[in-house]
Amino acid sequence: MRAFIVLALCCSFFSSRAIPLAFEFSDCDDPDVFQAVDAALKKYNGDRETGNQFALYMVMEAKRTAGPDPQFYVKYRLLESTCTTEENKHWQDCHYKVSAEAKTGECTARVHMNDADKTTNVSQECKIFSDVSKISLTEAPCLGCFHHISSDGSEVSEILKKAIQKFNKHSDELALFKLVEIKEAQRQVVAGWNYAIRYEIEETNCTKDQFQDLTPECKITSRGRVAKCEAKAFQNLQAEIVDTASNCKLPVEETVDAAICPGCPRMIPNDSPELKELLKVSTEKYNLESNDDFYYKGGEIRSATVQVVAGKKYRVKFTVWKTNCSKSEFEKLNEDCTVTSNSESLSCDAEILVIPWQDKIYPQVNCSEEQQVVFFARRPPGFTPFRSTVMRNQPRTVSLADKNEGESQSPSTETRKDDGQEPEDRPESPRPRCPGKPWKQLVGFPAPPSFPREFTNEDLLPSAAENINPATENNEEDFDLRDALA
Repeated sequence: MRAFIVLALCCSFFSSRAIPLAFEFSDCDDPDVFQAVDAALKKYNGDRETGNQFALYMVMEAKRTAGPDPQFYVKYRLLESTCTTEENKHWQDCHYKVSAEAKTGECTARVHMNDADKTTNVSQECKIFSDVSKISLTEAPCLGCFHHISSDGSEVSEILKKAIQKFNKHSDELALFKLVEIKEAQRQVVAGWNYAIRYEIEETNCTKDQFQDLTPECKITSRGRVAKCEAKAFQNLQAEIVDTASNCKLPVEETVDAAICPGCPRMIPNDSPELKELLKVSTEKYNLESNDDFYYKGGEIRSATVQVVAGKKYRVKFTVWKTNCSKSEFEKLNEDCTVTSNSESLSCDAEILVIPWQDKIYPQVNCSEEQQVVFFARRPPGFTPFRSTVMRNQPRTVSLADKNEGESQSPSTETRKDDGQEPEDRPESPRPRCPGKPWKQLVGFPAPPSFPREFTNEDLLPSAAENINPATENNEEDFDLRDALA
């Protein structure tokens, strides 16, 4: 009888052990999951004899069994750290290596936690990869394509010389333009050579009525306009440039307005760089001619126009403010002169003639006190300053219609609080959050790329985040082919 009882107990024990406990998906950022990954990573680093330790990067998937002694099934990614295996440091105290040098890996681990004995049993498989972002690319030469060439070649110089001569001869500009910079030069091998050159030219102080072509006397001015150009040319087998074409573009606002009305004034932005010097010159002109004991300082530009004449004529409206620098103490306005708190402002109109080829500016400035316009509003009939006070003290009556309208516009108390925020006791989504958050942020370099792995049958199954609730799955209508044809 005693032997029978012992046999029955043994059979019940092994039968219970034969039935595996079901795994349930867990949140990848759960503290218990992190404890299991910590045990798995400690074991992996402890089994390494050389090299650097690895640190956790992110938990990708997590499952666990219920009960006092849970079992965990986790997939996690790891990165090589700066700590060596000889240092015996905890992996949490280590930093990631630079991604260009670091190795990456992915582990699949089963961890059994024994709460009574405070022990763990880990079985895992890890795959370590070198940096998969290092992919060497080779480019086959394209024999019939354009290739970059040096901009110092004699062919490039000859092509640009002819292109700029054509521009100065056929353009509508009053001044001659000169080469400033070669941006790019390319060449293509055909039955000869095709050239494509990008370059910039700038306005000089030489006019077409005085010079037929550029000479050493032609200098680039500080206020000259810059045009972006592209030249194309063909050189035959006898090394002769037989065809040259160029296209130059000046700033858009100048070419468009000139095409609409050549010689008419056009508006320019108030923050245009060319107006800074004109404002400075106009302010100096006013300080020189005015009888005021103090210097004035240029302020806000209200409007500005420019007109192409024998040069450029600017009309600028701006404001000047009185400073604390007196003319008796200072020879001219300087940076230390500041506008006082009770400073007076003047409204100024300036007409400035700029001749670029002579590098000269002729300003004419007229300033006057700003007129303040005061509006008087007529008091409405029956108005009294005590009206608002009386009405504020009276109780406000709300009709039933207003009340219903207010209730329809106010948010429901079941979904929102009085301050408009979402209620804190809203139930969370039953689906686990995976993958988890990175254990430590990567500073100074991007996140590691996707890890290479073999394609398995599990990839065809829904992931943890795509679990379908059976209760809601049956409520969905069956798919009908007529729905797709409708």
